[in-house]
Amino acid sequence: MESGPLYVTVETLTRIIFPTIYAFAALTVYRWFMPQLSTVARRLASVMLAAQALTIFNALYIESSSSFYLWLWDLHREWNVAATLASTQLALASGVALLTAWLAGKRPVWYRIYLLGIGLVFLFMAYDEFFTLHEYRIGWNYYIRVGVAVVLGTLVVAALSPRRSWKWHACLLGGLAISAAGAIHVEVYGGICGDYAFLYIDQCPRNTVWDLEEILEFLGIWLTLVALLGHFSGASPPSNRLRRSLYLMPALWIILIVPSAPIWPIARQVGGEPAAVAFESGTGLHAYHIDQRKSNLTVRLFLSPERWDYNGLGYSIHLVDQITGESIVSRNTHAYRRLEFYLAPGHVPVYRQWKRIQFPPQTPTNHALRVVLTLWHKKGEQIVYDPVLSSDLKLLGEAQVLLGELALPADSPTPTTAPLAQFENGFSLGAAGLPERARPGENLVIPFAWRSDENGQEDHVQYLHLGYISPPGEGRSVEGGAESVQTGAWFVYDQEPLGARLPTRLWYPGLSDSETWRVPLPADLAPGQYSVFTGIYRARDGERIPATDVDGTPFVDARVPLGNLFIEAN
Repeated sequence: MESGPLYVTVETLTRIIFPTIYAFAALTVYRWFMPQLSTVARRLASVMLAAQALTIFNALYIESSSSFYLWLWDLHREWNVAATLASTQLALASGVALLTAWLAGKRPVWYRIYLLGIGLVFLFMAYDEFFTLHEYRIGWNYYIRVGVAVVLGTLVVAALSPRRSWKWHACLLGGLAISAAGAIHVEVYGGICGDYAFLYIDQCPRNTVWDLEEILEFLGIWLTLVALLGHFSGASPPSNRLRRSLYLMPALWIILIVPSAPIWPIARQVGGEPAAVAFESGTGLHAYHIDQRKSNLTVRLFLSPERWDYNGLGYSIHLVDQITGESIVSRNTHAYRRLEFYLAPGHVPVYRQWKRIQFPPQTPTNHALRVVLTLWHKKGEQIVYDPVLSSDLKLLGEAQVLLGELALPADSPTPTTAPLAQFENGFSLGAAGLPERARPGENLVIPFAWRSDENGQEDHVQYLHLGYISPPGEGRSVEGGAESVQTGAWFVYDQEPLGARLPTRLWYPGLSDSETWRVPLPADLAPGQYSVFTGIYRARDGERIPATDVDGTPFVDARVPLGNLFIEAN
């Protein structure tokens, strides 16, 4: 009776292959290569092998107690223990090669050039291993060409070298071959499932196949490191201190790369504003950045779509008048794939989108404008907007996200007269055209000229106080019950200094602008003499901003006197 093939899963096969090939490699290296290494080199090689074994053991055999633990030891995730170790070993191999090239002063120039080239190649690979340039910027063709160049260079150097050094060249070529074997099989053939004579490999999920690839790459890195440590041991370093400097290389590399690892929130990575906006389609906005220039505006978005492709996904950036709600300019574009970061440990792929918008000639200056984002999908000829499910940013509609506000600066002349009042926050009141007389029930027209030497940052409100001094004419009766109005009564009116068109949170250094107030006076305002004051206070807490006159003398109660106003009787 003929028996069928033995069925085995990739996971089981990986758990068998790992101890088998590592035991065979370790026995071979410790039998034939380790005795030729210096004491420092042997210790370093042993520590790196133990670190690899511990990392792979945690990834394959320890049950994950949390998503964080899974990410921390996963062999094919980025910026975790496994990725850091792989990058560190490549950096160590680079450092060993470069240091050996420097120490081998009595060896031929071609040998030193070879080690210098190997060191630079491994240094780049160490950087790429941690920051994953190959995922989105560098194609595998470049790596194939570099690998071929390294192999040919090693063969040429081996042919020119003494026979006693051939073992190190063979070890290096063997390490490169083992690393390439895993990568080529997974990247080119996409897996290892199928019928292999008496063995049938089943259940071949992508992440499990990647585990096998990473194990082979780990082992290949270690063998190349052993080979370069062999070259280092033969270079005869002049002192124990220089030999022991090898111990510092892994620590220095980790200190260099870990602070730059994109395991922080995406907003911190890109220097943008944080966001947590979830759209109905599954797309998420994690961060954004608005770069305003004199003639244009660039908006950068960091989105994670529900799927890896962007089929049909588009977005629009609108510049909207804050008062009227009308769109000044709008730009629509389809999203494109440009992978920039991962959000570990959640491993969310984030794509950077950016759009530059030129300000139209008719764009008003010193005017509050809103930057609004909408997402949409094109289904046939129809545009379907993507509603927002949740957002930590302000919404202007079910599908409109407010990213920010801006104001185009106007060319402002430098004031030639001293300000009437200088406020502590960098604002100054240049002039106020208070009329001499006004009537109840009519508008009190007062132009105010403002200047700013600082960014506004928050909202302020300007107040106008009319304090009753005396009735019109001492000792005379006043019609309409004016004599019943007591000295010290106040009329108060508040509004933003430049109106709603330019809130103080959008003021900028060099701003010089004016606003004419039309204050509606009550119809029953008592006629007589009033003292008029103004000033500003913070909208969030009502705290008045201290102010001084041109000589630096503080105004009492942070109130700036504008003069007297006579209210005529109707």
